[in-house]
Amino acid sequence: MENKETDYKKLYEETLLVLSEKEGILAEKDHVIADLGFELDKLRRYIFGFKSEKRNGSAGDNQMGLFELGVTQSVQEELSCAVEQQKPAPKKRAKGTGRMSLPEELTREEIIIEPSESTEGCTKIGEEVTEVLEIEPAFFYVKRYVRPKYARPNGEGILIGMLPDRVIEKGIPSESVVAQLTVDKYVYGMPLHRQIDKYSKMGVRIPASSASDWLMRGWEQLSPLWELLRLVVFSHKYLQADESPLKVLDRDRKNGIHKGYMWLYHAPVDRLVLFDYRKGRDSSGPKEMLAGFKGILQTDGYIVYDSLYADHPDILLTFCMAHARRYFVNAVKDDEKQANYVLDEMQLLYALEKRMREQELGWEQRTAERKEHARPVLDRLEKWLKENQYKYRPDSPMGKAIDYTLPRWAGLSAYELHGQMEIDSNLIENAVRPLAIGRKNFLFAGSHEAAEMAAGMYSFMASCKKNNINEFEWLKDVLERIQSIKQKDLHQLLPSNWKQYRPKPIL
Repeated sequence: MENKETDYKKLYEETLLVLSEKEGILAEKDHVIADLGFELDKLRRYIFGFKSEKRNGSAGDNQMGLFELGVTQSVQEELSCAVEQQKPAPKKRAKGTGRMSLPEELTREEIIIEPSESTEGCTKIGEEVTEVLEIEPAFFYVKRYVRPKYARPNGEGILIGMLPDRVIEKGIPSESVVAQLTVDKYVYGMPLHRQIDKYSKMGVRIPASSASDWLMRGWEQLSPLWELLRLVVFSHKYLQADESPLKVLDRDRKNGIHKGYMWLYHAPVDRLVLFDYRKGRDSSGPKEMLAGFKGILQTDGYIVYDSLYADHPDILLTFCMAHARRYFVNAVKDDEKQANYVLDEMQLLYALEKRMREQELGWEQRTAERKEHARPVLDRLEKWLKENQYKYRPDSPMGKAIDYTLPRWAGLSAYELHGQMEIDSNLIENAVRPLAIGRKNFLFAGSHEAAEMAAGMYSFMASCKKNNINEFEWLKDVLERIQSIKQKDLHQLLPSNWKQYRPKPIL
């Protein structure tokens, strides 16, 4: 009898053990299924949903759009009240003013249309004016430099006028042609073969090798200015950094393509951007470029920056709030209530930044506003992160969000200390968009040298855009003047200084 009881007990314990193992396996599979569900939801939102992470409520409409993330009612009311207090009363639109207004600075060609019937004996009581936007396609023309030659008296030599400096000595293209090729490629993402096809329809056939050579020769003239731009950017006390991949043709590679990287450095105060091409994504690029830098460096969570500057005595490493917010956006389906709490608190921070931008506050006022209004929100978020850091599986979306955010919280909240700092690094991510457009259009750089040239050109074009400068006008003027300008005056050609030192047109 005792043996049977022992056997039953042993069988019972073995059964419990098997069930426990099965439950563990099932729980593990449930976690895998949940994680795959989160990934599928994220993919669906990426393909079909809203790309923006802004949390805007629709007044008078409580229905959520497909894959739209909800906002709690209390925060909607708080933000709505804040907007209503600052928002001026909307002006009533006058009847007939729904058309787009045409810029006053455009040249007007006036065409008088008289009635088909005779107006003899009629009195003119007014007129109706209809404006229509017209365009004349760009065209090529030839500029001829005619230099009369004169013989000095008594055989003392010959007099002849000097040609102006040329971007390509004895070459066919003018500075405007090189500038247009450059802007079309690095601002508008047009590959050279597409430009050549366009120009052939305008009556000028440019060989592909010639167009490529013209671009390279233009870059050779600008390379000293890029070196100066590098020195100026890294002399700032506050920089943002990011990196983005770029495919490069390389015969030494098995598939003929090398994956290089564009490293970006942005000085928000002077609105200057520097692209630096590197063959890899390792720490050698930022280590070399930031060798003498002392100040605040704002980045995403890439581990290279942590390894180099987490404990650096001269560099304060700060992070991007938008990257942390993105983790919680992806975690809404994991725990909607808690994820939305964090997102609502972050939205208060962004609402404050938007208000300060609209009011055009100086950095001292921004610092004071952040201490008063942002600091309490940041303290609440830090408290929540510490209280919830062990409540979720590390591999779950909420676990990943907290694991990313909490160790970096000191760097994420450091922007509150100074009004010239930004809450996130979206400004530098905006600067990389022309590169992303270029990748889609011309797919890769033709060589590592071409990638280095692209880095220089993207630097200048992005800096022009940040300073609201017409890229073509800037580049044409710089190519015309850079050979004759004195070294001590080279800084006048930088996009941040160009408007101030630009030569006045001759009337």
